[in-house]
Amino acid sequence: MTDSDATPEQVLDLERFTPAETALYRWSPLGFWGTTLTVFAVSFGSFALIAEITGRPHLGYVNAAGAWQLNTVSWIGFVLSMILTTGVALTQIGRRRWETERASLLAAMDPQGRAAANALCEGVPASWRRSYWALTIFGFIGGLIFNIIMTDAEAVTPLEYVQSIGLWFLVFSPWLYAVGLRAGLSLAREGREMRKLIDRHAVIDLYHLENLDIFGRIGLAAAGSWLVMAGVLLLFIADPRQAWIAVPAIALAALGGVVALTNAVRPIQRKVQAAKATELVEVHRHMAQARERAFAGDDAAASALAGLTDYEVWVERRPEWPISTSVTLRFSLYILIPILPILGSYLFEKFADRILSGGVF
Repeated sequence: MTDSDATPEQVLDLERFTPAETALYRWSPLGFWGTTLTVFAVSFGSFALIAEITGRPHLGYVNAAGAWQLNTVSWIGFVLSMILTTGVALTQIGRRRWETERASLLAAMDPQGRAAANALCEGVPASWRRSYWALTIFGFIGGLIFNIIMTDAEAVTPLEYVQSIGLWFLVFSPWLYAVGLRAGLSLAREGREMRKLIDRHAVIDLYHLENLDIFGRIGLAAAGSWLVMAGVLLLFIADPRQAWIAVPAIALAALGGVVALTNAVRPIQRKVQAAKATELVEVHRHMAQARERAFAGDDAAASALAGLTDYEVWVERRPEWPISTSVTLRFSLYILIPILPILGSYLFEKFADRILSGGVF
């Protein structure tokens, strides 16, 4: 069976399930931002509570200059809470993106592809359920191994570890690892499905290439998700001693952004390029037929040849990349995302210092 013979079911699984991250938002009465902030509040709030109850260590301290400052481990807890929150939110952001762009995506598909495109908007393919469970288990194992390493590095007994801020890491790091792996899998899976959908069912109409801008927007949004995660990871660099953790993670996130954008726009570019080549072959055939008659003085043939020449130029100049001016502008703004965490980390400490020293102003 060739790709052209494939049915929508063989391109994208039509049977879907709702992952836990999406179900959380679906069940929550707080809306997207309320639920997202609640996840962060539970995560970092529990960190602050355990830190102050155990005092090993406290959340922060007053430095030599008399300013309140977060402990290094507290900053790590803050960043990890941000990563956990972002990982949970990214899956829901992806679902909302498909819902927003559903009509435009369907308009760019052939009749067979619309069923598959609708399925893409509904959830995760049932065939991927095992992969999600496997990464959840690997994440939990990774989190537990992290705690074992931390116990050994701090040279404390397991009992001493759970009587300190280590209790928070013991509870939350397995979830952090699992959510992070699942978020990465979701982004990779969406890119793979989109690539298949485009290859087999995207309609290329040289007269209406604006219908393909949807793929530029989808690619940009997917790349933005990776850049947001890279921005959160950049928070680690607020403490230079953690740079060795952040740099490779940021590099992978940035690479993921490039791959996500490429998965959406490169297949379209290839299909538009092929459509233009096919059209030009037909134009050149007609030009060859009119050429001899035009040279022989046939005015009608000469007029037809001139029209074909204009059409040839028009076809050659048709844009191949589904990236509009607005998408280009937004992508240039997305590049600023990694700058925001550095500014945010500075403002966070200043704000906390003002609060604990007697007021915001």
